[in-house]
Amino acid sequence: MLPNGISIAVRTEQLRAVFRQMPIGLAVNLVNAALTAVVIVPIAASSSPIVWFFLVAVVSAGRWILWRQYRRSLSGSERDHIWSRLAVCGSLLAGSCWGFGGMLLFPIVPTSGQIFLTFVIGGMCAGAVVLSASHLPTLLAFLLSASLPMAVRFLVEGTVADRALGAMVVVFVTALSLAGAHLNRFFTEAMRLRFELDETNLRLRSEMAEHRATEAALRQSQKLEALGQLTGGIAHDFNNLLTVVIGNVILASRRASDNSNILPLLQSALRSAERGVALIQRLLAFARKQHLDPQSVDLGALVASIEELLKRTVGQAIRLEIATDANLAPALVDANQVELAILNLAINARDAMPVGGTLCISLHNRRADYSSPPGLTPGDYVFVSISDTGTGMDEATLAQACDPFFTTKEVGSGSGLGLPMVQGFAGQSGGAMQIRSKLGEGTTVEIWLPRAVEPPLGTSSPNPSGSAISQGMASILLCDDDHDVRRFLSEILKSDGYTVREASTPEGAFRILEDGAAVDLLIVDHAMPGFNGMEIIRQARRKRPSLKTLLITGDAGAVGVDAASSPLLRKPFRPAEFSQTVATLLAV
Repeated sequence: MLPNGISIAVRTEQLRAVFRQMPIGLAVNLVNAALTAVVIVPIAASSSPIVWFFLVAVVSAGRWILWRQYRRSLSGSERDHIWSRLAVCGSLLAGSCWGFGGMLLFPIVPTSGQIFLTFVIGGMCAGAVVLSASHLPTLLAFLLSASLPMAVRFLVEGTVADRALGAMVVVFVTALSLAGAHLNRFFTEAMRLRFELDETNLRLRSEMAEHRATEAALRQSQKLEALGQLTGGIAHDFNNLLTVVIGNVILASRRASDNSNILPLLQSALRSAERGVALIQRLLAFARKQHLDPQSVDLGALVASIEELLKRTVGQAIRLEIATDANLAPALVDANQVELAILNLAINARDAMPVGGTLCISLHNRRADYSSPPGLTPGDYVFVSISDTGTGMDEATLAQACDPFFTTKEVGSGSGLGLPMVQGFAGQSGGAMQIRSKLGEGTTVEIWLPRAVEPPLGTSSPNPSGSAISQGMASILLCDDDHDVRRFLSEILKSDGYTVREASTPEGAFRILEDGAAVDLLIVDHAMPGFNGMEIIRQARRKRPSLKTLLITGDAGAVGVDAASSPLLRKPFRPAEFSQTVATLLAV
C-alpha cells in the first residue's frame, strides 16, 4: 500500500470509529437532556425547557437516522468526505442545542439551576472528547458550539465574576480541544502503524509463499535432475538387455512355431519385455531425455486418425467428443509422442469414470496469457485440452499428480508415470502442461504445444526397399562392447547372408579398417569405452570417406545433434526392424 493509500485508510478508519461511538453519544445526549429538563422545568419561569428538550430529541433522532444510513451504505474513500461532513453537521447541531440552549435557559432559572446547567454542559464537553477524539472535526464542532455561546454570555454580563467565569470556560474548552487533538494524534498514529504492520505482514506472507514455491520448484527440479541422471545412466544398459532379450525371444519363437507348448511361453516373455521397453521410454520422457523428432503436425488430423482407437480404448460407456478449431495451426511436435500422450490421458480418464461419462478432447489456437502455465514462454501455441466427468482429485492428490511413480490406482494397475511422461514430453517440446481438477467434478489436462511456422508435412506410405545388394555381396563391420548384443546382431546379419567382422573396442574397429578389409557398412554402438559412437564414425570416415554407417544406441537422448550426420537406430529393436534398416542403407 502506498503512503497516500495508508493516509486514506486512516481517514476512513477515523470516520468509522466516530460512527461506531455515535449510538453511545446519542444515548448520553438524550438521557442528560431528559434529566436536565426534569430538574429545570419545576424551577423555570416558563415552558422553554420543554421546547429545548424537544429540539434535542429531534436532533438526536436525525443523527440516529444518519448513523443507520452509514451502516447500510457501502463505505468507500470516494464517499467518506460526504459522511464526514454530515457527521460534523450533526455534531454541530447537537452542540448548539446545549450551547445556545444553555444561553437561553440561563436567565429563567435560579442560581442553583444555573450551576447545574453549567456542570452538565461541561460534562457533555468532557464526554465528547472521549467519544469523538478519533475524528477531530466532529469533536471541535461539538466543543465549540456547546461552550462558546455560554462563554460569550458570561463575558458580556459585565461583572468581574461573570468575566472570570467566561475566561474559565474558554480555558476549559481550549484544554479539552488540546487533549482531543492529542488523543486524535495518538489514534491516527496507532491506525497508521496498524495498517503499515498489516501491509508488512501481507508482504511477508507473500514473500514466504513465494519462497516456499521457489523451494518446491527447486526440489522438483533437483528431483527431475536426479531422476534424469539415473534414467540416462540405466537406459543404455537396460535397452541393451532388452534388445538381446526381445531379439532372442523372437528368433526362438520363429524356431518354435511348431511347438504349441513352448510358443505361448515365448510370446508371454516377449510381451513382458515390451512392457519393459515402454517403462524405459516413459522414464526417459519424464526426465526429458527421450529422442524427439519434431515436425509440423496437423493435430486435428492426427486426433481424427486415432478416434476409433480412442473409442475402443475408453469403451462404450464413455462418450467421446472432439472439438477442433476450423483454422487450427500446425504444431511443432513429435507426432508419435503426441498420440502416446493423448492415449495415456484417455486411459486415465477412462479409469476415473468407472460407470461411464464424457471424455472431451478440444484443440484450439491459444496465446500464452495469465491463465497459461507458469514459466511458459510468451507466444502462440496449439492448445490441447482433455477433460473428463470423472471422480476428479482433491488438492492433496492434485499436488502429487505429476510426481514420478505416484498413482491412485490399485497395485499393478498403473506405473505412476503417465502424467509425468506427458509433462516431460510437453516441456521437452517447448510447451507445458497443467491440470485442473476438483473432487467429484472431473479433471482437465491442458497441454500447450509450440506452433509450427511451416505447413504440416504430407503423409506418405513407407516404401520399404529391398536389399539392392545380393546376400553375401555386402561386408559389415560390427563394433559393440557388449558381447551379448554383438553376438545377437552378428547372428541376424549372418542369417541375412552378410559377411560380418566383429570388433569389441574402437581400436579393434580401426585396425580392421587400416588392414584394408572390405567394409560396406559400419555399425557402431554409441556408448563405447574411450570413444563414443560418433567419434568412431568420424575417425572411420577420415580413413574411408565413402563408408556407410549406422549408429545404434540405447539412450538416444544422450547422442545430441551430432547424430544428424549418421542414420540412428534406437534400442531395443526387433530383428526385422534391424534387418530392414541395414538393407535400406546398403541399397542407397
